[in-house]
Amino acid sequence: MDKNTIIGMILIAVVIFGFSILNRPKPHQEKIDTPKTELATTTESEKVESGDSTKQSVSVGGLFSTNESTVSKQIVLENDRLAVTLDTKGGMPVRAELKEYKTWNEKPLYLFDGAALLNIYIRTIEGRIVESKDLSFQPVAKSDSTLTMRLVADSVAYLDLNYTLRSDDYMLDMTLTSNQPERIFPGNLSFLDFEMSQQMPRQEKSWQNENNYTGIYYKFSDSDVERLKETKQQSEKSVSDRLHWVAFKDKFFATVFIAGDEAHYFEHNSIGHTTLPKDGAYTKSVSLASSFPFTSRSGESAKFTLYMGPLEHHLLKAYDKGVNGHEQLHLERLVYVGGSLFRSINLYLIIPVVDFLKGFIDNWGIIILLLTLIIKLALSPLTFKSYMSQAKMRVLKPQVEAINAKYPGNEQSMMMKRSQETMALYKAAGANPMSGCLPMLFQMPFLIALYMFFPTAIDLRGEPFLWVKDLSSYDAILTWNFNIPILTGLMGNHISLFCLLWAVTNILYSRYTMSQNATGQNNQQMKMMKWMPYMMSIMFFFFFNNNASGLCYYYFISTLITILQFVASRLMINEEKVLARIEENKKKPKKKSGFAARLEEAQRKQMQMMREQQKKQGGKR
Repeated sequence: MDKNTIIGMILIAVVIFGFSILNRPKPHQEKIDTPKTELATTTESEKVESGDSTKQSVSVGGLFSTNESTVSKQIVLENDRLAVTLDTKGGMPVRAELKEYKTWNEKPLYLFDGAALLNIYIRTIEGRIVESKDLSFQPVAKSDSTLTMRLVADSVAYLDLNYTLRSDDYMLDMTLTSNQPERIFPGNLSFLDFEMSQQMPRQEKSWQNENNYTGIYYKFSDSDVERLKETKQQSEKSVSDRLHWVAFKDKFFATVFIAGDEAHYFEHNSIGHTTLPKDGAYTKSVSLASSFPFTSRSGESAKFTLYMGPLEHHLLKAYDKGVNGHEQLHLERLVYVGGSLFRSINLYLIIPVVDFLKGFIDNWGIIILLLTLIIKLALSPLTFKSYMSQAKMRVLKPQVEAINAKYPGNEQSMMMKRSQETMALYKAAGANPMSGCLPMLFQMPFLIALYMFFPTAIDLRGEPFLWVKDLSSYDAILTWNFNIPILTGLMGNHISLFCLLWAVTNILYSRYTMSQNATGQNNQQMKMMKWMPYMMSIMFFFFFNNNASGLCYYYFISTLITILQFVASRLMINEEKVLARIEENKKKPKKKSGFAARLEEAQRKQMQMMREQQKKQGGKR
């Protein structure tokens, strides 16, 4: 492996190392209790009137005084994809089950379970503030997909929460309406405050990896989508701009609260998350405190939508089909596939190629293999150019060594002469020492883009391949139940086979290529360069051991193909012919480029300045 290739690998290592450090969660110091209430459910409309209830007591007086003796019931709205449980105590969803998915240990997958997702603060005409979570709603209309729950204020005034679960969808429409609101709210009412909170349950095998992607995303009134940094232990932020939606998301699923129209966008927003104890049943506690416009005028209503479902790019993007630009949701931004350049590579290159392959193949191991071959094939012209450049450098090695012998020593003048003659030799031979870095530099954006694509690709979730049971998680071949200082927080309590294969293959490849491209130099710098690939392979192993096995499988296959390309290049390139061609090129007149002319002029001026300095120093003596 030559110096340029090693430099390229170091650049990749620095970028990936920095990305991994920024996304590594910090350990939590306090234990946070996360009690969960078991809820009874009812799935038939006649059970609304059944006696299966729990007595509650809320002492509010005046308006809503009928809530002093209340009944709590759980009512389920469901379709083939989603089952949402709503509680008459508070009138809000308290559980959402995704029927088509399971947790990593094959249990039912709940986005939230146990506490009301939303709580509305109601400022009454009496000057009091009551909370919806403390009040009892009466179910007044129910079907398999619709429910109306009524909050009675007095004998004639009430608030209704109308829910409609869309058919074969993950969307729950929610409308707040009022009857004689002037009897409930003060005349100057302009906003209703609300809170949305959730403890994010652990759904995946790797708590640490899932926690890295768990947090809060939010969309402004325009198209911009931002997020709180997920890897921070605790984060809070006030957002003064109006928000179209706020999402509580983990690695593959999300709960998104969406304003139904621009008139009811969320204002005065405060969001935050706290990382919960590691390896517990939850990853983070997330919350939103906000408000939406609402008045005491007759006929006032506010519409919202709750998306409770998977983070699948095409599914989320489909919600914007036929929607005007400023009204589009852009929910696909919840699928994190990098920013700027890397996101563009994934959206416009990787995802279309994967979609094409999925049309013919249903095995993700084969899809990843073919994707790797396509990328390698696309970069093969640059790769061959790199190998040709390495061949030129090898055949020029004796001439370079002759120049080094002609100008020995470490004096600045000798070093400058060596550099000038070496560059002149390369130019005459048509060799470019930096061309060996080009394939690495062009391959780096793909390596980083796929580093972001595979861990968040929900299609890989639960997909088996060879010994791997789930390509979206690590493939442990060895586990242990004790902690190794530093290493446990870095790589977990296991060894992943594909990650190990990749690291070992990298070491063997580095050893082989360095032996083939040996320059014969034994100075301290070259000795360090020889050790660098081994150190990077070990570092990669630690940082990727806890990542998706599909990602490590891609890197492993990519390295194997690179080895085959290198071996093939040594067989295909005749170095004697390369040397003969170089000698012919030396005889041809070379036309100087503008850059080369400027470079030579700069070197000439530098040499002239050095000679003048030496004369002055000699005159002083």
